[in-house]
Amino acid sequence: MRRTKPSRATAIVLLMVLASFFSLANLWAADAKESKPPIYDPGSDVKSQIASAIDKAGSGNKSVLLMFGANWCPWCHRLHELFQADAAIRRYLGDHYLVVMVDIGEKKDEPLNQDVVGKYSVPVKEFGYPCLAALDSRGKVLCTQSTGVLEKGKGHDPEKVLAFLKLQIPLK
Repeated sequence: MRRTKPSRATAIVLLMVLASFFSLANLWAADAKESKPPIYDPGSDVKSQIASAIDKAGSGNKSVLLMFGANWCPWCHRLHELFQADAAIRRYLGDHYLVVMVDIGEKKDEPLNQDVVGKYSVPVKEFGYPCLAALDSRGKVLCTQSTGVLEKGKGHDPEKVLAFLKLQIPLK
């Protein structure tokens, strides 16, 4: 069998593919190196925080939003920053929700607060991070949500996030 030399066009395409791969690898590395202040407290008593939020939600006619994630997760930081930076989302959350940050810790395969993940039937392994669970004022799960569908580009789409939040408020 006779070996043929790759064409110049093939070589150029291979170089472009390799360059694209290394560009993506650099972006992923930059995401991983984003040094942000912690938004999750690994030492917090999440069960007590959730119980307190449910008690307050009942008396304040609000729902509870659980945000499962970790300090190492750039997408968790991005969603948290959107919650604070977007005026409409911040106002809606303040008017209708009590937010509890549920730390899953450093090990993706063995999440911290596994009992909380199980209690609210949040499929964190399938959803990835961050993921959300909306609870009514009695603590009943209204919805669990992967935030991947709320993304746009390198962040979360404020319109999609606000629409999701509005859909979870029970009719009164």
